[in-house]
Amino acid sequence: YQRRVRENRERQKALKATLSERFNRTAEQAKLLQTMQTEVTSIERELSCDISLLRDRIDRCNMRYSEARRRHEEAEREYVASKLELHHCREQKEALEEHLYTIITMNEQRKSEKLEHLHNKMQQLDLELQEQ
Repeated sequence: YQRRVRENRERQKALKATLSERFNRTAEQAKLLQTMQTEVTSIERELSCDISLLRDRIDRCNMRYSEARRRHEEAEREYVASKLELHHCREQKEALEEHLYTIITMNEQRKSEKLEHLHNKMQQLDLELQEQ
């Protein structure tokens, strides 16, 4: 009987030691899991914050890109319009210069003809005066 009681006590003692050890291991594992969960939550929070910041920066860049593209297209339209106007003005200037040259040439020719006519008339008057 005493031997059984002793064996039971030893088994009970071993069982208590095993339970205590397992309880301690389980408590350590629970503590480790809690630490891991806290770290994962912290990492996810940082990631979420980083993603939010990047999305905001992407949105701002997209807005700046759209504005720059709009200004570029507007400048390109203005460039094409001014280039067409430049071409038109150059053609108009060349045509006016050509017209001016023609007018000056014709005027010089008329003056030359008029002077020649007047010179001939004067010579004729001189001849008539000499004949009288």
